[in-house]
Amino acid sequence: MTASCITARAYVITHPEWGIFLGHFLGLGFWSKLEPAGQPTAPTFPTIGEAEGFMATWTSGRPAGVSLIPVNPDHGTYASAGACIAAGLEGWADRVTPSDLELAV
Repeated sequence: MTASCITARAYVITHPEWGIFLGHFLGLGFWSKLEPAGQPTAPTFPTIGEAEGFMATWTSGRPAGVSLIPVNPDHGTYASAGACIAAGLEGWADRVTPSDLELAV
């Protein structure tokens, strides 16, 4: 295995109706299928335990139906839509979300 084949594995939070968790601000969660709010990447968690711990801090707790999907983060501890697609998830875009090509600049 070459060095270029070795990538870190982490987990994104997903929901069948809401999509991929993209972050939160002032108590509002942003999800890829609801309102990406211009978020170009999804936060990842190094372990399932850390993702579960993060969701435990939410007022309503862990949402029913949530899954933790392994991805290869490609922007530090964040995963782009392209990285999520490579992991078998749907990507996302809205009128203000930069594309992976714009992020590469």
